[in-house]
Amino acid sequence: MNLLRWRQLASQMTLIIVVYSLLRFFFFLNNQSLFSGVTVAQVGLAFLIGLRFDLAAVCIINIPFLLLTILTWYTQPGGKIEGAKKIVFITLNAPFLIINLVDLEYIKFTGRRSDMVLLKMVSDPGVKLTTLALQFWPIVLLGLALLGSLSYLYSRTEITREEAGRSGPWWSWVASAVAVIAMTVVAARGGVQSKPISLINAAIQNHSGLTQLTLNSSFTLMRSSGKQSLAKLNYFADRQELRNYLRSYVAGENMVSPSDRHDNLVLIIVESLATEYMAKGNGGKSYTPFLDTLTSHSLYLRNNYANGRRSIEALPSILAGLPSMMNESFSESRYCDNQIPGLGSELTASGYETSFFHGARKGTMRFDAFCRQAGFRNYFSMAEYPDRADYDGDWGIYDEPYLQYVVNRLSGQTPPFASVVFTLSSHVPYPIPKQYQDRFPKGTLPIHESIGYTDYALERFFASARQQPWYPNTLFVITSDHVQELETPEFLTVLGHHRVPLLFFHPTRKFPPINPDQITQHADILPSILDFLHIQPKKRLLFGRSLFRLGEGRAIMHEAGHYWLVKGEHALEFVPPFSSRIFDLANDPLLKSPLANEPVRLNTMEKETKALMQYFNNGLLEHKLDD
Repeated sequence: MNLLRWRQLASQMTLIIVVYSLLRFFFFLNNQSLFSGVTVAQVGLAFLIGLRFDLAAVCIINIPFLLLTILTWYTQPGGKIEGAKKIVFITLNAPFLIINLVDLEYIKFTGRRSDMVLLKMVSDPGVKLTTLALQFWPIVLLGLALLGSLSYLYSRTEITREEAGRSGPWWSWVASAVAVIAMTVVAARGGVQSKPISLINAAIQNHSGLTQLTLNSSFTLMRSSGKQSLAKLNYFADRQELRNYLRSYVAGENMVSPSDRHDNLVLIIVESLATEYMAKGNGGKSYTPFLDTLTSHSLYLRNNYANGRRSIEALPSILAGLPSMMNESFSESRYCDNQIPGLGSELTASGYETSFFHGARKGTMRFDAFCRQAGFRNYFSMAEYPDRADYDGDWGIYDEPYLQYVVNRLSGQTPPFASVVFTLSSHVPYPIPKQYQDRFPKGTLPIHESIGYTDYALERFFASARQQPWYPNTLFVITSDHVQELETPEFLTVLGHHRVPLLFFHPTRKFPPINPDQITQHADILPSILDFLHIQPKKRLLFGRSLFRLGEGRAIMHEAGHYWLVKGEHALEFVPPFSSRIFDLANDPLLKSPLANEPVRLNTMEKETKALMQYFNNGLLEHKLDD
């Protein structure tokens, strides 16, 4: 077989590998916060190991192209054949390159490379691709430049009949075909080892940021297709031993004094509000003057963590006490048919009128479906809002008018009522109504101005609520779904990307003495609300604990195969099946130097992490999660 044809194929495969390496380089430049404390050698090793994953992904994606190439080797090359091969090559590779381009920014929201969940998100009714393209236009331009260059450089590899010469005897073609197929199989498997490479092979440096740098989004997308997300775990001998271990954490006496009435509940989830944006969380620098004032009259938990990184992961954590401990959200997983004890179900059973407000399109992030599952009877979306003039053109209704609408709807409900309100204006592309342009500090990040606007919307909400008869008898809980943009070194860490505020406010009742510096998490909100309202749940989950019971707080998080457990001043990173690392948050907030002399604490925290993992996995697999 003519060596020129082999050189042509090698050039085409090398071309696409080079593009993947360039995308990895742009990924590194655009996400510096993921690589705090890593060395040049570690980054270089990630690039080197990444070639193995690139080659595997490229060979799998290009199987049709490689088969077409083999078939055409027995014929004379020409314009039509080469043109057809180019169309197939670009068509196969372009979608996957686009997914890698998306992850240059999207990983800032998820903390991991994309998988099949990304395709589900694209079909979400709340997502407007044109708006996102305009918001991230540099990524669009980069994509056009890469695809244009790929097309041009591919054309430079094409050969003519004269250059190729005669095709050679049939046995030469068969030998070449067998060689190409064999090399493709080996490359697609990542080598000749007994098992094909998987995501875990990218984690050899035991650093979540370097793991994501090593991977490419094409590989993670294909590996997530059609696979069962969870494996049954057996760290504990049986279910009873496991549950007895976990029950001891949530036990204790309720310190809230009983009331002669059932107070109302208003739970506000503020889109993308990071602890970093508030004065008490960021050394005095603030974009939330109203919330800062409110914290001085509230129970404010300054060390609170979101259990997930996306809005769709926040609702199960907040409304059902179910943390995000797998690569996809509960609502998008095959386990979403599990029966879970939701906040709405518990309050409805106690005579509450329950509702959920979100000024976006119905169906956005499957909020409406999950709210029904969590027991909320009424769901209000953009469709019920009376004035389309308040539509922001992207996600839904601006926060300030929508929160006024919520006040009016609450005043029409019969106490006791329980309502959840999810804001949206501080979501990309951070829209501000015309009448409020330039009113709020621009700050140093694109999100800062919209945070100021949402803070003002909340101020107006409380000003209107104070005029209502239900206000004095209402517990207000405010938190955020997740974090987006950050800039402070303390927060530009794996754990910092989970730091969201949590505060409890009641106009007329006092809270028992609570340590405001304790570790808390989204999964603690449901049991804390039920304790404050003195409602005994019929069923419960064992991930979160009530803040109104004595004991040490904790937070559990999962990022791309890395489990993090935070307790007191220590954080454990567990990457099964690798060993664990423990950090001293008080003296090492940037997580640069794992402790080497804390074996007892490390083993204790690892046991607790394994207990939570087994409870989560096995509970969902067996449909026996509640206690």
